[in-house]
Amino acid sequence: MTKKRFLACKIVIAVALGSIVGASVSMGNWQLPVVCLIGSFIILLALRRRVKEVVADERDYKIAGKASYLAFMIYSFAAVISGMILFASKEENPSFELAGNVLLYSALFLIMLYVVLFKIYARKGEQD
Repeated sequence: MTKKRFLACKIVIAVALGSIVGASVSMGNWQLPVVCLIGSFIILLALRRRVKEVVADERDYKIAGKASYLAFMIYSFAAVISGMILFASKEENPSFELAGNVLLYSALFLIMLYVVLFKIYARKGEQD
């Protein structure tokens, strides 16, 4: 399979998945989108293994690493600031407390996940 054909398959799968998710959510069904998401992930992995050309190189991974780190930092900072503001405004509207908690805990989870993964990759770097 060529890289161009793989990209076309990705687009077709994304369009189909978007249609299925949209229709299922509007009907109140959450099981079908989950199954379709997992199925499309497996199909894309199988198709990617059949590609004979180089799909991504070291430069792509380095750029992706920089972009993901920057996205992580921006989201964490924005979520913590927004969460603190919403949590402090709970007297105005009680639902602000819940929204603030969600933002603060999501930032906490993301930071903890980053630290764990950083330690794992640092340890693998020592072994290499």
